[in-house]
Amino acid sequence: MTRAGRPPASLSWLLVLTGLSCITYHVGLPGPAGDAETGGVQGSDASIDQSSSASDKPGGYRPDQCWNFRNLNVQQNQVEMIIALDRSTSMQRTAFDSTTRLQAAQQAVVASTGAHPGIEFGLDQFPSSKECYGSTCCAGGLSIQPAPDHAISIQEQLACGSGDPGCTVASSDSPSHSALQKCRELYTIEGQGSSSQFVLLITDQDPTCAGDASTDASLCSQAGDEVAKLTKLGVQTFFVSLNSDAQSTSCLASIPAGPSSSAGNSQFAVATDQADLKAKLEAIMTAAEVNMCRFSLPNPPDNPNQVVVKVNHDRVPSVPSGQQAGWRFSDTNPSEVVLSGSYCSGFTSGQGADALVVQNCWQ
Repeated sequence: MTRAGRPPASLSWLLVLTGLSCITYHVGLPGPAGDAETGGVQGSDASIDQSSSASDKPGGYRPDQCWNFRNLNVQQNQVEMIIALDRSTSMQRTAFDSTTRLQAAQQAVVASTGAHPGIEFGLDQFPSSKECYGSTCCAGGLSIQPAPDHAISIQEQLACGSGDPGCTVASSDSPSHSALQKCRELYTIEGQGSSSQFVLLITDQDPTCAGDASTDASLCSQAGDEVAKLTKLGVQTFFVSLNSDAQSTSCLASIPAGPSSSAGNSQFAVATDQADLKAKLEAIMTAAEVNMCRFSLPNPPDNPNQVVVKVNHDRVPSVPSGQQAGWRFSDTNPSEVVLSGSYCSGFTSGQGADALVVQNCWQ
């Protein structure tokens, strides 16, 4: 079951077998130890006996002998990311290696979005004269809303803004506070549902509005307020500043990050050249992409301590943290299964469907 109006992120299924009164026998499978996700564990099988067959034990549990199944729904977590890109005059005129900052940002965004097909990308370029009642100190509406397979649309949109008078706004205004507001408004309407949501704002300066009566301090405060509201919605915000001299924008860099345990918080980074920019965008999208390996159970198992997880008919080992390849329960939601390592990569690569089915075994 997926969110209304959304196609399933995969035609795959996850097998989670649970027993009500049977002794569970888990068989671990080898897998790589590396994984990008960290976190605690709840409901892991603390004792795993691999010394003899489960059928040799009184009441031993064998999934192949289950004859009465109750199917449970599984919802794969969607990952959405809105990219808010500054295309003000400083981005278009200032050199960044062998190109302008805007061109470097466009190239990095095209490469990164194309490399992460599982993320649902949206796009908002600012400033904009559209929906701003004649003002250029406005972000306007999102030109692309988060949805599957939008990497190509983003590439086409980004081609606009490199010299075409019909789409380039000749303004020194950099209303990043307004861009954050537009992102927050969309996520407020959409709601979180079964998804992880992100905002990635790329700029080279703090929020500015040359013709606006507001002071820079006021605009900075507005940007901070928007990040706080996004955090409350569970949306994580990333800022990437393009500055070859490694100077950070004081306002955006000072916006407080949410608690480390919170789903939403702001993170700030400075990119000093094109290679550094691509690396930082890749790191951000890779970290966001791991959330595709989270699967909620609307009808959770009756006994979380008696759970078997299978992917493509192979049993997955229960692991104490995301540092190992396997599965665990989310440390924040015991009704959520989290895959890590090689078992997660099949869901993030976009190169095919992995098998996921959820059943409740009644003995």
